[in-house]
Amino acid sequence: MKSITSTWILYNLVVCFAVYWLSNLVLWYPWSIDETLGQVLMLTINPVLWGFASYLCFIKYPKKNMIYGVLFTSIIFVVEAMSLDFIFFAAIRNAMDKLMQPTTFYGWGFVLVFPFLVYLLFRNWIERNRVPLVKSDFWKPLLIGLASFGIIVIILVLNIQFN
Repeated sequence: MKSITSTWILYNLVVCFAVYWLSNLVLWYPWSIDETLGQVLMLTINPVLWGFASYLCFIKYPKKNMIYGVLFTSIIFVVEAMSLDFIFFAAIRNAMDKLMQPTTFYGWGFVLVFPFLVYLLFRNWIERNRVPLVKSDFWKPLLIGLASFGIIVIILVLNIQFN
């Protein structure tokens, strides 16, 4: 059972990787063109992305007591999102000043709390749709995450400007 749980944790990491980079791909340029537009997109698109990511992780949780799965998902998501934010803004973009904004801290709080909200609102639906985690479940989020990350890297390397 231990390997099932570690596989599920790895699945959470892959799903978070995918939603993090997809979210940045969708929000980054609109936000850089107009901060208000970026904030509106963040408040409309991000809940859908992170909610769906939470749902995917919850329905694959291998143990009976789902609240532990929700707690682990929440912690994994916020730690990974924070780590990737530091990589993206500090290491890749050299824009630490863009990271240390109130909206970043709100975003991290959102990522920490949102899995609990998703579980509370959709608990019955999640419980009805639980399925075992299989290796093929990793491919879609992995490809989405790598493609999103790759597009962002290409935009940065080629210095593509949309404004």
